[in-house]
Amino acid sequence: MPRPRLVLAAACALLVFAVSLFGSSPAAVDSATSLGAKAKVVRELAGSWRLVSYANRNVDGTLSYPFGKDAVGKLTYTRDGNQWATIGRRGASKNLPDAFWYTGTFDINLKRRTVVHHVQYSSITAFERTDLVRSFKLRRNRLTLTIAPPGGATGVIKWKRLGVHALEDVGLSE
Repeated sequence: MPRPRLVLAAACALLVFAVSLFGSSPAAVDSATSLGAKAKVVRELAGSWRLVSYANRNVDGTLSYPFGKDAVGKLTYTRDGNQWATIGRRGASKNLPDAFWYTGTFDINLKRRTVVHHVQYSSITAFERTDLVRSFKLRRNRLTLTIAPPGGATGVIKWKRLGVHALEDVGLSE
């Protein structure tokens, strides 16, 4: 007759094997699903984007254009989590900055539908070692990032994917 300790040890070993093979809990499945969903968003974001428009909706509802109505810019995300962005004004201005840029890494928060840019270097040194949180909406080859600072103007930055890198090219056709 088998000893109770031996039977208990064998049962525990079998349980550990089963958990590792089939998953441990609904939380583990949710975590794996979340990782898969994050990876999909990262694949969708990966690439370079051309600035379409950058406007601030002021508290009174009016629009302002920090870099002019014909601002130019480029945003790039890589699959390994790096990003860089630049936005500039066409032509020179005596009173306003002509360009803004930063670079660093990024993370996705699926529950909040935000992308967090972890700024390492910036043309505005006060932004270095800070996190810039943007709500995002991604529709095929269009990306909208929204900046909503408390009590201030809401920035809406619209981007269009550069080149011929349609979602079909990255295996994500709808």
